[in-house]
Amino acid sequence: MIDAELWQAYCDPYFSFSAPPKSATFAIITAWNPRSVCLSESDNDLNNQHLAQEIDHTCYTSVRVGNQNFTWSEASFAVDISLEHALILGQKYHQNAIYYVEGEWLYLVSCLEEQSKVLLGRWQDRCR
Repeated sequence: MIDAELWQAYCDPYFSFSAPPKSATFAIITAWNPRSVCLSESDNDLNNQHLAQEIDHTCYTSVRVGNQNFTWSEASFAVDISLEHALILGQKYHQNAIYYVEGEWLYLVSCLEEQSKVLLGRWQDRCR
C-alpha cells in the first residue's frame, strides 16, 4: 500500500521537459528513490543510468518531475512505450507509481498489485 499522503503528492505533479515528447502516448518513469527511500543524487543517477540503458532503443526525452515550484523533483524519462511495459519497468526499479499520457490526458498508475489508474487532467497544463 502507498501511504495516502504520498499518493496525494503523486496526484499533483509538474513537469519540465528537456524537449517536447515525440509521441502522443508515453510513460513518465524514473528509477530515483526506489520504494520511496531517499537515496543520494549519485545513487539515483546511477539507477537512472541503468533505466536509460533499458529504454535507449525507444524514443525518450528527459523530464524533471516535481512539485509546483520544483523545491522537490526527480530526474525522469518520457518514454514511448506501452503502459504494460512501463509498469514492468516501474516494478523492476521498485517505483510505487508511474505517469502515463494518452493524447492530452495524464494518468497516475500504481505499480503495486492494485494498479489503480487515476486521471489527473491535461498533462500540458502541468508543464513548466
